[in-house]
Amino acid sequence: MIDKGKMLSDFMIARRLSKTEMGSFIGRSGLSVLHYTRNKGIQTEILAAFCEATKHNFFQDLADELPRDYTTTRDIYEEKNALIAQLQEEVKVLKIQNEVLMRVKS
Repeated sequence: MIDKGKMLSDFMIARRLSKTEMGSFIGRSGLSVLHYTRNKGIQTEILAAFCEATKHNFFQDLADELPRDYTTTRDIYEEKNALIAQLQEEVKVLKIQNEVLMRVKS
């Protein structure tokens, strides 16, 4: 099980945020945040509230902890595949230009 409380605590330490500050972001007390950081589980709604308040994607952090062979409904390689296709097209164009230049040079 991924320790979401530690993940939240690590985020706060990295950004030098107190429990009171984090709590104020979502309308909760510092004591509530202390409770969240001490538990391995955090309710999805609470984690989503922290995401909104901090503009940080804690859900992606969780996803990154899962094994790479887990599936998803979203194609996580969509952007990279589009970039690869674009670069392959550029390589074709450059090869053609290179051939033309080599013929002109000869």
